[in-house]
Amino acid sequence: YLNLRGERSMVDLIICVGFFYIAHLFFTMSFSLHKVPFLDWTHSGGDISGMTDLSSRMSIASDNLRQTLPLFMTFAVLSVVMDVDNLMLAKTWFGIRIVYLIGAVINLYSIPLIRPAIWIPSIVVLVMMGVNLYTG
Repeated sequence: YLNLRGERSMVDLIICVGFFYIAHLFFTMSFSLHKVPFLDWTHSGGDISGMTDLSSRMSIASDNLRQTLPLFMTFAVLSVVMDVDNLMLAKTWFGIRIVYLIGAVINLYSIPLIRPAIWIPSIVVLVMMGVNLYTG
């Protein structure tokens, strides 16, 4: 898919979000390798109870991303297929997800109501993308 300027913006964003998800997969393990041996991460019976607080927060952030990522990817791909301009909304969703990850890294979510103040807008953006596709 090429837009009027010959750019593949939505496709490029979909690829970036895919790499962002792949990075998420490694964050939990990466921040605890000094406390939990690599082998314990490689099988379901491994003892990862010694992971760091940062790794625990990364795990929660990854779980949160997995809850909305399938819907985002569906809407993003449909936007390309149906030629609906959801690029700004998709970029906004991705930006919010990056902010959410940074909040997890700096332990911002120990403050009440901060977490929903960051993830609720991402849900609103997904709804707006869906509405654009429906009315497209």
